[in-house]
Amino acid sequence: MKKIAVAVTLLMAISVGYAQEGNNICVWNALKTRDEGGGTEDLEKATKCSDEAIANDATSAKSKTWFYRGQLYRTIFQDSVLRNKYGTSAFEAIKAFKKLSDLNDPKFKDWDDAITNLYVLGTLTFNEGVENYQKKNYAQAYQYFYAIKDINAVLEARKKEPTIKLETALKNAAISAENAGDRPAALNVYKEWLAIAPSTTAYDKYANALKKSGDTAQAIKIVDEGLAKFPKDANLLVEKINTFLDGGKYTDALVFVNNLLDIEPKNEGALFIKGLAYDKLNKEDSVVYYYNKTIEVNPKYTNAYINLAAVYVNKAKAINIEMNKLGNSAADVKKYDEMGGQIKALYVLARPYLQKAADLDPSDAQVNRTLKQIDAFMDSHK
Repeated sequence: MKKIAVAVTLLMAISVGYAQEGNNICVWNALKTRDEGGGTEDLEKATKCSDEAIANDATSAKSKTWFYRGQLYRTIFQDSVLRNKYGTSAFEAIKAFKKLSDLNDPKFKDWDDAITNLYVLGTLTFNEGVENYQKKNYAQAYQYFYAIKDINAVLEARKKEPTIKLETALKNAAISAENAGDRPAALNVYKEWLAIAPSTTAYDKYANALKKSGDTAQAIKIVDEGLAKFPKDANLLVEKINTFLDGGKYTDALVFVNNLLDIEPKNEGALFIKGLAYDKLNKEDSVVYYYNKTIEVNPKYTNAYINLAAVYVNKAKAINIEMNKLGNSAADVKKYDEMGGQIKALYVLARPYLQKAADLDPSDAQVNRTLKQIDAFMDSHK
């Protein structure tokens, strides 16, 4: 009787094992049917078989379980009917092939087919990221671009060259995450991008993201690291300049502005910033010179016209304040007229710049208001 009991036990074990293997056979059959022109019904049924296979300890440890699952979800991802219904199909496929790689089963013989699937997945996933980005579905775009990292990791583990460069995928993923408002994800990916491809763009983008997140100290550190490697990069120099301007360190800013102008002598932004820095340092001659240089380089630089006018308008306002404090004595009346003449002379200098700014941007309410005030003053002091 004991022998009979053992035989029954063995029979039960074999039956259970066969049932679990049946899930993999179910997936394989669905894929084969699809290759032969079958519809979507078998693929949908196969998803349940695959879920059961990975949930079972016996079959989840088998390479073919994950190989079949990867093929299944890659097929679904390419299916126009099922793709929307199974919205995570691309990621399920990628996870399956990553698990296949992690198992590293020396007996697995179908790596050529797995690699082919991964190449297809890489192209499809990247294109899906592009499509979602163009539709402004930034959160989804981020997920697709970032998934390239796992695809490339499997390919490289098999000594294969990825079709999508990781630095390109990470750059796109970081920008997508930032546009989606997911700052933690954006910062994480910018950091990864910089680690694998320390380019000027990577330093610049990462520093900007850090600054937007409020981590100014780290942003400054990243800019300094970038400038140490790329001392003549215009974008990094601009970031360094902006750091000093934000901190009110105008003399320090001028050092880097000059470095930038050594590289790009006709950089209108640098010339304008130089005028701004000298304005803060109360060096009027230099202010006027560099704002005029800005206009020489770019005659449509509206802010240069406005700031040039402001040099004279602000001086006129200061005189006007003192002018209004005068009394009615003969001496005060005389001084009043003299000061009015000084203001008129300053307004004569300022008005052409304001008019040019108004011509370039007719919607600027402040410029138009100042022009009216100047004209009113000139009419009242003829």
